[in-house]
Amino acid sequence: MEVRIRTLYVLEILENGEHYSFDYETEDEAYNAFEFLVKTYKDNRIIDKGPVISADNFIQLSIGKTHVGSVPKNAIASYSPFEWFKDIHEEIKLSAKIYHENHN
Repeated sequence: MEVRIRTLYVLEILENGEHYSFDYETEDEAYNAFEFLVKTYKDNRIIDKGPVISADNFIQLSIGKTHVGSVPKNAIASYSPFEWFKDIHEEIKLSAKIYHENHN
């Protein structure tokens, strides 16, 4: 079986060491999903925090660019942007899943 070489844009949710991801074919699709979740849960956003928060009760939302198949020379995964949220672990995972099913 031959692996199709392509680039995916992945909406990622990181929570207490657990990782959930939703693949999108284009960067715009991933950003639209990201923006939907940020707007939906804006009241739970953690403002002015750096990329490292050690407390267990936070959830991080980010977009990753990943290569499937042979990785192009000098290619690296890029993660941007990211947001931190609190108190919405199950809700944001469910919303991301529903959004992905409805827009993919």
